[in-house]
Amino acid sequence: MAAVENVGWFLVAVFILVTFHELGHFSVARLLGVGVSKFSIGFGKTLYSFRSRRSSTEYVLGVLPFGGYVKFIDEREDDVDPRDLPRAFNRQNLWVRTAVVIAGPGANFILAIFFYWLVFGIGVPGVEPVIGYIEPGSSAEVVGLQRGDRIARINGRNVRSWGEHRYYLLNQVEAGETLTFTVVTRAGQNKTVSIESSELQSGRLNPLVLEEQIGILPRLAPIVGTLIAGEVADAAGIKVNDQFMTIDGIAIDGWRDVVKTISSRPDQTIRLSILRNGALKTIVVVPKAIHSLDSVVGRIGVGPANHVNVVVRLGAGEAITRAVEATWLLSKLTVGMIVQMVQGKESTKNIGGPLSIAKYAGASAEYGFTAFLTFLAILSISLGILNLLPIPVLDGGHLVYFIIEGIKGGPVSEAFMYRSQQLGFAVLAVLISFALYNDVHNVFKF
Repeated sequence: MAAVENVGWFLVAVFILVTFHELGHFSVARLLGVGVSKFSIGFGKTLYSFRSRRSSTEYVLGVLPFGGYVKFIDEREDDVDPRDLPRAFNRQNLWVRTAVVIAGPGANFILAIFFYWLVFGIGVPGVEPVIGYIEPGSSAEVVGLQRGDRIARINGRNVRSWGEHRYYLLNQVEAGETLTFTVVTRAGQNKTVSIESSELQSGRLNPLVLEEQIGILPRLAPIVGTLIAGEVADAAGIKVNDQFMTIDGIAIDGWRDVVKTISSRPDQTIRLSILRNGALKTIVVVPKAIHSLDSVVGRIGVGPANHVNVVVRLGAGEAITRAVEATWLLSKLTVGMIVQMVQGKESTKNIGGPLSIAKYAGASAEYGFTAFLTFLAILSISLGILNLLPIPVLDGGHLVYFIIEGIKGGPVSEAFMYRSQQLGFAVLAVLISFALYNDVHNVFKF
């Protein structure tokens, strides 16, 4: 049943994002006087279609909702009625064609801003910005941050939840600015400390890595909130709402203790003392070894319980400002991740395909409306950036053709376009293969 629901939410997400992407191309084309012969959402057998009498555009809904397309009136593809020649795409000047191509990815960024605006207006549930753990010897300990300190401001911006804290961290480190924390100590005193962002650049693409580099984590109880079916913990009999009391006889004070101990013990037997319904149980597990680029860590397939104790709700004006900021920041981080993959600094295991998207679509929908909207915003940004990659057959590839045309003073030859598009299909095939391999690997764990 969960798999069916995941597929359902995946189809909803793809339908929304693809429709809006193609609507971007279509709307700007119509606005600038470019003729559109077909507007299709989905591929394959036609489920429904009709033709507009006014514009002669055919609107189509295909049986496979995994994409869509806008077909322009174009002499290079079809015979064109002489009356439609002024509207043919190939006869438009360079800036019109460029605007039409950019409009698709642009629509995805606008949609992401809209989704984020809704999320920030509805309210983002989160955890209080109270430090629950300080890594010994870390930058946080060196500057004097302590367990129990409440983060009040980062570089002058009020912090109302741990999520906002992460967001501001990424913003400041991405900008290369010194991090200035204002905290309220357990004694009620204000304290301001600074950490140089130059020390944290390797974690600038991931807030979780960034937190570990700084050496602070939120206060989370050691209670199981999520359990991955079929993983080590599930197979051993651990249940949701179980509380870790000790690991190999050592008392557990917070979720960080659970993560740190299990991560450091891949393929080693661990004895857990679990509190369940007021009774202690002993469970033995062997954490699965997970290989990253430069380390091996242990995982048992559990996540912390939902510790939501604050909801951050913004007014309409502040929400739109934050939405634009969030879209811009995530766009920069996504591009940075792609660049690091090309350079070999990030693993290609981060590339996900339809199974991964379906999984996250279902999980986000299960967490609630705002979580699903956030997922849609992230996916919309990813779709926009993917289409802007300079790969022939994608929007970015067409923009490369236009740049060459602008430099040489004439369009690229059809032979060059054909050869480059063959190469583009090959590159896409490799990317899709990586994505599908990662999906299958994650499903079957081989």
